[in-house]
Amino acid sequence: MLSLAKRVLSVPALFDSYQSLIGAPRCHERFITEMLNPAPGTRVLDIGCGVGASLRYIPATVRYTGIDVSDAYINEARRRYGERGEFHCLNVSDADDAMLGRFENIFAFGVLHHLSDETVRETVELVRRVAVPGARFVTIDPCYVPGQRWIARLLIKHDRGEHVRDVEGFHRLLSPLGDVELVVRHDLLRVPYTQLAMSVRVL
Repeated sequence: MLSLAKRVLSVPALFDSYQSLIGAPRCHERFITEMLNPAPGTRVLDIGCGVGASLRYIPATVRYTGIDVSDAYINEARRRYGERGEFHCLNVSDADDAMLGRFENIFAFGVLHHLSDETVRETVELVRRVAVPGARFVTIDPCYVPGQRWIARLLIKHDRGEHVRDVEGFHRLLSPLGDVELVVRHDLLRVPYTQLAMSVRVL
């Protein structure tokens, strides 16, 4: 049953419907406007951009680039938002930083819990290569914390991501970039859920 659900959610239209049902668009908007908050005239790199939904909340004065490993997602992103940004289908391990350029803002919305420790480390190295001095890398993912509601833990356990970690597990992987600011949130979706927002300024 779980594998069937994961296959169903790999279809962009069905994934969008599920996200709307649980209130993910509002969470997404708050993440971009309150946590990332890119300044006009800057560049932003969206790692694991999916169908490009972040562009709904990013001002037109910000130059956007999205990367994802899914051909289906990238094709849909180009269809929806091709004039608003650049989209590339690639793995972080294959990313050409000279081609991508440099960025003041880099983020991963609900991505790291899909990645193995090794792939997160490759992502961190990509961030290091493409970040201008002082750039911010901001992420948000489901996480396990002591005392969280049982339904939140159950939903997270059955998330498509196979690498949900506790706070220390996520922090350890981002700490090579610098001092990581951590905030645990329980109130960003319509359903009980626990998420960890992290922000690090790359020096």
